[in-house]
Amino acid sequence: MALMVAGCAASTQSADPRGSEVAAGAKPAPKVADCGIITISSPSKYVCNGKTYTSYQLTKLRTDQEKQYASGK
Repeated sequence: MALMVAGCAASTQSADPRGSEVAAGAKPAPKVADCGIITISSPSKYVCNGKTYTSYQLTKLRTDQEKQYASGK
């Protein structure tokens, strides 16, 4: 159990692949890898930063953020 918790702690330390390109103060959308799984079903549910999301919601958050980033807004 302790090994599993240590593995999660290490994975949340990952750098954003865009590096310094993320605007100051902008909070990146949560990634599945940085969240805890609540249920494995269809759709799966995850908890990220105290909020519950489905896998579809997480995908939409990430794609919306990528579109916003690409448009320069």
